[in-house]
Amino acid sequence: MRHRGFAGPDAWLAAVERELARPDALPVLIAKGIDPDAVRRVARIEASHASPLGRCCLSAEQVAGATGLPRASVLRARLALVELGLADAVTGPASAGGVQRELHHG
Repeated sequence: MRHRGFAGPDAWLAAVERELARPDALPVLIAKGIDPDAVRRVARIEASHASPLGRCCLSAEQVAGATGLPRASVLRARLALVELGLADAVTGPASAGGVQRELHHG
């Protein structure tokens, strides 16, 4: 997987805002059945818990608890972030058998 960089939470959240403002983001959000504000809420929690390399190991349940969103909405928001080119699911030695999310600038 090509590393696309993570310049910190603030820069990543700015990239999320840029992508959500693009006209081609709307069909993605509609297809996922999620509104932009829910995506922003999930993005803020993931950014605040990301490592310096952009890895976030919060579960969907943890993000749901922190945002007040249903778990299903968190999963849809995460899928939208992947489709918008802002995150990927990764596995490896550091994830201890689990899946982490890697945040990056599209």
